[in-house]
Amino acid sequence: MKKLLLLLIPILFLCACGTNKTVTENTDKVPVKEEPVKETLPVVEAVNLAQFFLPDQSTAQFKGEGNEYASYSLNTQYINDNYVATYEDNGGTVVQRVYKITDDHISLLAENGEAYEAEIPSIEELESMPVIDIYLATPLEVGTEFNGWEITSTTDTLQTDLQTFENVIVIEKTEEQGNVTRKYFAKDFGEIKREFIMNANEEELIVSSTIEKLL
Repeated sequence: MKKLLLLLIPILFLCACGTNKTVTENTDKVPVKEEPVKETLPVVEAVNLAQFFLPDQSTAQFKGEGNEYASYSLNTQYINDNYVATYEDNGGTVVQRVYKITDDHISLLAENGEAYEAEIPSIEELESMPVIDIYLATPLEVGTEFNGWEITSTTDTLQTDLQTFENVIVIEKTEEQGNVTRKYFAKDFGEIKREFIMNANEEELIVSSTIEKLL
């Protein structure tokens, strides 16, 4: 019996060691694939820039102050949906201007003085014309800059002899000499006022043209 116990004790000890074996857990976690964060961009409302011209074949009278040629009549003619011609008659000369309308800006393509019998360029000619200046550009918000111009307000109120305009867009350009040019735009009318402010001999000279009536 004693011999049997001597044989069983080592076996039981080995079994006990086997049952008390420590199991090491794998603590390494499987990496979770993160979905990329999608940046939400602000929705920019499309603007029909054609609404910043007077209707086709319309004529408006502008009242001038500060200069005898600041008063003028403005006739607007649509060449097609993308091109507009205007004729500004200040009593001394007639200036023809041709504009191109795109989704995000209005560009000036031609500016011709003494345009008493000026012809409208063909579509082929218009498409090949270089841009002289940017007349108005989006986004229509304060701080937008284009070709030396900057939008300084989109909420102005402007009283004229024709009516009081709300939410008027104001653009401004300052020359190296300090002279300032401002233009005021209203939907369905376009440019309703322009100002030229010049400092001469410590005096401020203002020449302005403001819409007065529709003819």
